[in-house]
Parts: sequence; C-alpha cells; structure tokens
Amino acid sequence: MGKVCGDDVRGELRTLKTIRTLMIIFILILVNVRCSPTANIGTQNSRGLNNLYANEKIDIEYPPVLVTGSKFTYQDTNFSGGKTHKVTTVMVVEEKKEFEKKMAYWIDVRRKKENYFNIYDTDLNWIGQYGEGKKLQSAEPCIRVFKWPLRIGEKWSSEYTLRDYSRGVHLHPSKIEVNVRTYEKVTVPAGIFNALRIQAGEETFWYAPSIGWVVREQIGSSGKDGWLLVLEEYRIPHRIVEKE
Repeated sequence: MGKVCGDDVRGELRTLKTIRTLMIIFILILVNVRCSPTANIGTQNSRGLNNLYANEKIDIEYPPVLVTGSKFTYQDTNFSGGKTHKVTTVMVVEEKKEFEKKMAYWIDVRRKKENYFNIYDTDLNWIGQYGEGKKLQSAEPCIRVFKWPLRIGEKWSSEYTLRDYSRGVHLHPSKIEVNVRTYEKVTVPAGIFNALRIQAGEETFWYAPSIGWVVREQIGSSGKDGWLLVLEEYRIPHRIVEKE
C-alpha cells in the first residue's frame, strides 16, 4: 500500500515536471515568433500602406512653389466641325511678382504668333492675363480650381467676376462647380503620372503633384467638338518644394 502511494506521488511529480517543461517550451516558441523578422509582416505592410497614403496626402497638402525657368511644352488640339487642329503651346514660369495687389506667378505662354502671360495666384488659380504691355483680362477673386489641401471627394463653388479689358471693362459674374473626383494614373506624351482628376464646370484637369503642374486639360470629348491639352515634355531647373 505504501509503495503504491509512493509510486503515485513519483508519477504525479513526473507529470508536473513534464507539464512545466512543455509550458517553458511553449513560452520560448511564443517569444521567438514575436521576435522573428517575419512575425510583423502583416503589421509592417499595413504601416507601409498607411505611410504611402500619408505621403500622398502630404504631396497634395500644400500648393507647390513654382520654380522660375520651369518649362512645360504641350500638344494643343482643337476639335471643331469634324476637323482636328494641332499647335504647340509652351509655358514658362517667368517670374513671381504682384498682379492687382496679389503675389502671383507670371507664366509666359507662346502659341504660334501669340505671346502673352497667364497669371496665377500662389494657389495656382488663374487671376488674369497680360499682354502687349497691358492687362487683357482678370478674375476677381480668382477662378478657384485648386483649394488646398486637395482631397478626393471635396466639392466647392467658385464665384468670380471676369473683367475683359480688351473691350473696355466688361464685367461677367460667373460661377462654376468644382469636384476633386479621383487620384489616377494618366498617360501623356511626357510620361505616366499619378494625378488628381479635377472637374471644374465643363473643364477637366489632371494635376500631377510630382511636378506641381497640370499634365492634361480637356473640354468635351476627343474626336468631337472640344479641346485637349497634353504635356509633351517639361523641364524643372531644381526640386519643387511645398512651402516657402
């Protein structure tokens, strides 16, 4: 009887030692799994995607600072009456100075025999046109195609008054609805760009944060009555920054 009890006690002790050993092994396995390089792959991938999304938001958080001397060459196509008319339009960031008491970018536009300045505020919104030593047009406060930060799904109304100085001062109160529709890849002769597609009234813009400028602009449909502007090539002297 005593022997049986002793055997039972020794058996129970062996069982407890076995259980303890298994628990230690299990704990070590857990520690190794947590410390292994592959343990957080899912978390790291998730963080990577979040960081990528965050970076995209940063890219469109502020308007770019345009670099003087930057040059953008476009294929300018007009579809009218079943005919296609193509010209080359060159835009050069000439300087940054005031226009109607606003700091603005003066963009030198050259198309065939035409030469004038399109003038944009520091948010890249059109505020006027200047040529032959005088103001040709202005928009007050601006034609607001860009409202920073840019966010997909954002909508706003842009109300402005267009002044036409070439015919005296004719006032045209106007309003357009603007919608940041999506972020997508767009292919133009200058390359493939990730761009925000922005609908502004009847006009559509593809703005590429990587170069801080529009790579495609369109009214109507290609092949029908409409107009298409696509970037053929560009040159930026040095890196664009987001804020001064």
